[in-house]
Amino acid sequence: MGSAGEWLRGRLGKSRLYVLVDGRSDDAQFEHLVADLIESRIDVVQLRDKQMPDRQLIGRARLLRELTRGTDTLFIVNDRPDMARLAEADGVHVGQDELTVADVRRIVGTECAIGVSTHSIEQARQAVQDGADYLGCGPTYPSATKDFEQFPGLAFLRQVAAELTLPAFAIGGIRLDRLPAVFETGFRRVAVSAAITQSSNPAESARQMRAAIDQLSGPQK
Repeated sequence: MGSAGEWLRGRLGKSRLYVLVDGRSDDAQFEHLVADLIESRIDVVQLRDKQMPDRQLIGRARLLRELTRGTDTLFIVNDRPDMARLAEADGVHVGQDELTVADVRRIVGTECAIGVSTHSIEQARQAVQDGADYLGCGPTYPSATKDFEQFPGLAFLRQVAAELTLPAFAIGGIRLDRLPAVFETGFRRVAVSAAITQSSNPAESARQMRAAIDQLSGPQK
């Protein structure tokens, strides 16, 4: 089956700042965080919560759909194509151990983007061949949200930037002070979690990250 719709691929191609959020402790905290991030001009928001029970998770996903509807921010669900379909998400993101792109596509259809986490150039090439709509590439640095034994780092980003044209987001320990090194690899897109969501002022952190990305990016590649 084919990839996501042309309009969605176009939106992903223009995206530069992708933020991963958990479900927070209640709807009010979640809504406040997401509304602030959207106002701060993030391009993509992913709901990633490994601990939340399914009924709560689908509630947060549906709330996130309402918050992003009519905005310039895309809404992605982590790991769960069933949740993505039920919540009418713009996309779903899977790892190397989750369902294949082909199986996810059978669940979500062609109007939903599929992202794949990749940790080597071989995995990135395979994701492209499998029909992924975008890539997550990393971990670039040690992350506060996920443990890895090895870090492909900046060298991996250089390989992807030199070889592949699919939208790709550098992920893993991305912080404001690390952006110049990331952008020197040729990447123009980053996915961020702790540096924004765990800061004392997530909205301000997102604005600073966005401003730095815009300054470093130059013409979109």
